[in-house]
Amino acid sequence: MFLLVTGLIMLAIIIGLFWLKDRLASPLLARIAYSELIARLALLGGAFSVIGALLILADFVRHW
Repeated sequence: MFLLVTGLIMLAIIIGLFWLKDRLASPLLARIAYSELIARLALLGGAFSVIGALLILADFVRHW
């Protein structure tokens, strides 16, 4: 459950960063949003979400 929540929070923060970039039209936020670090964090957040969902599903199937 922790991995799923962590991944979803990471993805929500990244989506919020892109929304804020568009809302404020800030060149600094645009550079940060399109940086390689943010792309890697988005991949990590997606991976955490998938792994967390699979662990929850495996736990559900095991107790079923």
